[in-house]
Amino acid sequence: MVRFSVAAAFLLSALGVTAAPRGRYDPQNTQNTGTAAGVPVSNFDISNVIPGRYIVVYNNTFDEDAISAHETKITSLVAKRNLGKRHAKTGRVLSTGVKSLKLGTWRAMTLDADDDMINEIYSAQEVEYIEADQYVKLNVLTSQNSTTTGLARLSHSTASRKAAPYVFDTSAGGGITVFVVDTGIRVTHSEYEGRATFGANFVNNVNTDENGHGSHVAGTIAGATFGVAKKANLVAVKVLDADGAGSNSGVLQGMQFVADTATSQKLGGKAVMNMSLGGGRSRAINSAINQIAAAGVVPVVAAGNENQDTANTSPGSAPAAITVGAIDQRTDARASFSNFGAGVDIFAPGVNVLSVGITSDTATDTLSGTSMASPHVAGLAAYLMALESITDVTAVGDRMKELAQKTGAKVSNNVKGTTTLIANNGNL
Repeated sequence: MVRFSVAAAFLLSALGVTAAPRGRYDPQNTQNTGTAAGVPVSNFDISNVIPGRYIVVYNNTFDEDAISAHETKITSLVAKRNLGKRHAKTGRVLSTGVKSLKLGTWRAMTLDADDDMINEIYSAQEVEYIEADQYVKLNVLTSQNSTTTGLARLSHSTASRKAAPYVFDTSAGGGITVFVVDTGIRVTHSEYEGRATFGANFVNNVNTDENGHGSHVAGTIAGATFGVAKKANLVAVKVLDADGAGSNSGVLQGMQFVADTATSQKLGGKAVMNMSLGGGRSRAINSAINQIAAAGVVPVVAAGNENQDTANTSPGSAPAAITVGAIDQRTDARASFSNFGAGVDIFAPGVNVLSVGITSDTATDTLSGTSMASPHVAGLAAYLMALESITDVTAVGDRMKELAQKTGAKVSNNVKGTTTLIANNGNL
């Protein structure tokens, strides 16, 4: 089936949001903003804003006690001032709750606020910057019948329109955990052989995959038939709903779960995170990616499907992430939809990729997008970590690039300034 409906949810225009000054905010200085309300956010130029919802990021020069004290104060303030209040332009009821975020040394909170309150919060010296929360979307395009040409491309040096075997070592990612930050996973599907668990849900109360995207991604990573790393473990981190709708604030909560779980379960150097989703460029999301890497988890992300520079998107623009563009694995041409630019690290199969479906525990589905390219590389990361005992996050990306260079294969129909490397597992 074809999934185009999710796109409509992300075309909301920015309401009452303007640029933040470089220094402290002065509401009397009309040059700071373009409106009288003057909401000071760092991502004023995005078009998919959630009106009245913000991500407040703390200045790491303040200690834990100072930040916690400020957060407690704001939590009490929000609970009182948002009671029964609606957003002035959308009519949405403002939440009275505040969600605290902590990834390593990075601290933030997400909340609803009117213009007066967010300006008041911004005036605190503990606050480094504020982002408008924004919608995020799946990086998936189409669905139709196809064959498993993606896996074949990963273990051969050249593209082929004919069916070819997938050649791999039997270690197959054993002992590696892959967190799938997505729409959830249908963990009962036969492809996962009991290796998939549902970790956490930050979007609703339905603890399974209602959309199919996350299960498809998980199947490409570690499915018995469709997977790159066929023995890796999978953990579902649900941040998108049945329509593929979510927010940066929800994604940040999911990323916090990944970092906390990796730390508590001592998975540093033995874990990968895949994020086949994206939105406008976000300093908060990119900072959180840094903390995921610092926790010893390899972050692999989709470059995006807008045929634009991935520098305009997040998490695709995060320097610490392995950002994956899509090729048509039958020709090695850059997929017409794939984002490009210096931020792309490597390309992988992303056209008509066959993997898991969700209509039954044996169902299949075929999708296209950088959403499908990213899990090929996430699976490859798990595969190489198990095979070569690589535990350093940066070394994983470096090894992938080294293997890709050895094939001599290059992406065609590419954009100047973009890597030409195509992912390969080294079994030429």
